[in-house]
Amino acid sequence: MMVIGKTYKFKCSPEVLIYIGKNWSGNGYWHQFEKADARGNVWCELLDRDLTMIEEELDTGAENGIF
Repeated sequence: MMVIGKTYKFKCSPEVLIYIGKNWSGNGYWHQFEKADARGNVWCELLDRDLTMIEEELDTGAENGIF
């Protein structure tokens, strides 16, 4: 289950993403993410079936307020 505010990354990519929620579009619900170093804009959107491409980021420094 995706959690708003948690950090994730693509399994083969270094970019840290922050989950900002799910949004309805004309062709389904899209999970939206922004990059941790470029907050304020949707950076990517994934369908439910595509969530297998990402994993939770465990070492982001978020607990120390570092982004």
